[in-house]
Amino acid sequence: MARIFITGSSDGIGLATARILADRGHAVVLHARNSDRAASAHKAVPKAEAVLVADLRSITATKKLAEDANALGNRPFDTIIHNAGIGYGATSSREITADNISAVFAVNTLAPYILTCLIHKPTSRLLYMSSDSHYGGDETLRNVTMSHSYSDSKLHDVMLANFFSRRWGKSIRVVSMHPGWVRTKMGGMMAPGGVDEPSQALADWAVGQGSLADLKSGAFFTTQGQESAHAGANNVKKQEELIDICKEVSGVSCPFTNPPL
Repeated sequence: MARIFITGSSDGIGLATARILADRGHAVVLHARNSDRAASAHKAVPKAEAVLVADLRSITATKKLAEDANALGNRPFDTIIHNAGIGYGATSSREITADNISAVFAVNTLAPYILTCLIHKPTSRLLYMSSDSHYGGDETLRNVTMSHSYSDSKLHDVMLANFFSRRWGKSIRVVSMHPGWVRTKMGGMMAPGGVDEPSQALADWAVGQGSLADLKSGAFFTTQGQESAHAGANNVKKQEELIDICKEVSGVSCPFTNPPL
């Protein structure tokens, strides 16, 4: 069976996806922001392999999460899903962190970069959770580390997916996803959809099943299939610029220097 790590899996789509996978017998590692949320997540998914704790607003805590993930178990993850995110009215959505960066940038952009670089490369699949809000994002990357824009951060997630797809896309599937506007803490109770459809689609994709399983690296998709992403997400120069910013802010380098031939 597959081994899967899902960040931001103490509630919402992440938790629902983890529950489906664990109930199918897969080894699922959850992530929560603090110990109380971790306990709640473990109670909701008692079959989970483990629940790791880290506040992704902190660069140090995010690096420690990567260490903890690598130390857990006796083999790499088959699939990693970067699902954690903040925004849309959360109290932290206007916060400047102790690292002197926007909390939105820290959690939605920098954390998935750090974790991708430091956690052992998955054997099969890598996903960055984005949103249709990314269409309103600004790829110019002006003042990016202090930006509170959810749309910008979700565009960054597609850019990260496309960057790592260019590096790893021949050996694993690297994609980004818009799960839909659903009723979660992030989406709010006015959202038209529930978590069932996106979590089922994500769980299937994570283990190479369902209609989305064969999407090629670099795809941006919804539960209905592949869609065209913001044109800026395919700008290689801007992808590289974003990576350089993340490297400078975090002190974490990519596990390679050049794209594959």
